Amino acid sequence: MLVLSQQQAQELDKIAMMEYDILGEKLMGNAGEKIANFVQTKLINIHSPKIGIACGKGHNGGDGFAAGSILKESGYDVVIYSLIEKNDITGDSLVFHNSCLDQEILIYYSAEVPESLPEFDLMIDAILGTGFSGDLKRNIEPWSLWLNASKITISADIPTGVNSNTGVVSTIAVKADHTITMGLTKLGMLLEPGKNHCGEIHPVDIGFPNIVQELRGRKWHQLTEEKIRSLINPLEITTHKHRQGKVLIVAGSIGMTGAAYLSTLATLRSGAGLAITCAPRSLNSIYEEKITEGMTMPCEDDDKGFFTESNYEMIMDHVDWCDSLVIGPGLGSNGETVGLVTKLVKTVNKPMVLDADGLRPFYNNLDLFREIKSKFVITPHLGEFSQLIGIDSESIQNNLPVMVDEFMDQFQGVLLLKYSPSIVAWESKGCVNSTGNPGLATAGSGDVLTGIVAAFIAQGIDTQDAAQIGMYIHGKAGDQLAKSISQHGMIASDLLYKVGRVLSNYEL
Repeated sequence: MLVLSQQQAQELDKIAMMEYDILGEKLMGNAGEKIANFVQTKLINIHSPKIGIACGKGHNGGDGFAAGSILKESGYDVVIYSLIEKNDITGDSLVFHNSCLDQEILIYYSAEVPESLPEFDLMIDAILGTGFSGDLKRNIEPWSLWLNASKITISADIPTGVNSNTGVVSTIAVKADHTITMGLTKLGMLLEPGKNHCGEIHPVDIGFPNIVQELRGRKWHQLTEEKIRSLINPLEITTHKHRQGKVLIVAGSIGMTGAAYLSTLATLRSGAGLAITCAPRSLNSIYEEKITEGMTMPCEDDDKGFFTESNYEMIMDHVDWCDSLVIGPGLGSNGETVGLVTKLVKTVNKPMVLDADGLRPFYNNLDLFREIKSKFVITPHLGEFSQLIGIDSESIQNNLPVMVDEFMDQFQGVLLLKYSPSIVAWESKGCVNSTGNPGLATAGSGDVLTGIVAAFIAQGIDTQDAAQIGMYIHGKAGDQLAKSISQHGMIASDLLYKVGRVLSNYEL
C-alpha cells in the first residue's frame, strides 16, 4: 500500500489544482461526500442519530462543512462548531459553510469549547489537517479532550494534533476511532504514537491524479501480507541443505552467548540449510551445548571470552563457504573485537547483516560504510542509529523521515531500523511494517530478527527483500505470541518456534 509523506501530500494537492485544473472546491466536496458516506455506515443501527462536527481553519474545516451539508441533505440532525469566526471563513471552505447556512444547520462560532460533554452519537474532527506540526495551541487542546469524550470520533484526513510525517503527537491530541484520509495514508499515521491515535484508517479517492510515482522524495509503502507472499516461495521439491543456504555467524562473548544462540537458531528456523557459528574458544562448550543443529567454529581467545583481530584469518577462511554472514550480536565492546569487525567488513565479499556490536566501528564514522564491498543490511535500534549519526534519539523521532533521508544520502546498504513499527529503507524507497507489538521490546529479540534476515539472504533473496521479509515475519510471530502468551510475558526464545510456524503459511 502506497504511503505519502507530509510534503508529498501537499505537493499532490498543489499539482492537482495547478497543473491538472482540478478545482479545490471539487476536491473538498468529494472529501465531504466520502466522510458523510462513511459516517452513515456507522449510524445505520441508531435511531434518529445526532451528529456533531468541529471545524477549524482551512481545508480540513472545509471538509467538515462539506460533510455536514451532505449529511443534512440526507436527513441527519447535524450541529457544527466552528472554531473560526464567521467573517474569517474564506476560500473553498466558505462555499460549503454557506451551503450549511442555506440548509439552516445550527452553527456555533466560538473558540471556546462547550461546557457540557458532547451529547452526540458521533463527532467529526475537522479541526486541523496534515499540515500540523509541533504542539497544539492552548485554545485547541480543550477541543481534543471534548472530541475524545464522544461516543464515536471520526477524523477528517488525520486526527487533530498528529504530525502526518513523523507520527509525533501533541500532548493532547484527538484519538479517533476511525480516520478518513484523503487519497493515500500519510506516513505519520503508520508511525507510533500517531498510529495509535488514528484508529482504523480508511483511504478514500477524492479525485487526485494518479501521479504518486512522480512526486519528489522517498517512495514509501506499508508492508502487507500480499507483498510478503510475493517474495517467499515454497521449497523446491529437490532442494537440499547446501542449496537452502549457508550462514556464517560471528556473534557472542562472555556473558552474551545467548545472542549467538538466538541468531543461529533463528537462521535455521527461517530455512537456512547450514550454519556455522564462530565462538571464542573458552566459550565453545556453551555454544556446542545450546546450538545442537548448527556447527560451531572455536576461535582462539586465550581465555578472554571475546573475539580478537587474531581470529581474522580463520573467519575469512570460512567466508567462501557461506552465502551470507552475520556480524555483531553479543560481540561486546572490547577494542580488539571492534578492530576485528572493522577488518572483516572491509574485506568480506559475501552479503552481510550487521547488528548490535557489529555497528560499533561505524559510530560517527559513516565513511567506513563506503569501504564495504558486498551487499549488506544494518539493523540498528533507535539508540544505535543515534550513535551512528551523532544525533540524539528524541531529535530523530521528531524528524524521522528527514533523518532517514539524510542518512541514506551517504549510505549504499539497506537500513532496517527497529522502531515502532520498524522500517526498511534502501535507495529511494522505504516501507513501514504492519506487524509487531511492544512485546518485541525484549532482550534478544533483535538477534532473532538478524538471523531471519540472514537466512533469506542465504537463500538467494535480495538484501532489501530479505530485510522486509525478516521484519514482517518477526513482527507477525510476535503478534501471535502476544495472543497466546502476552506482550508482557514474551521472551526472545519464544520467537524461534513461532517463526517456523508463521512460515508454514507461505508453503501452500
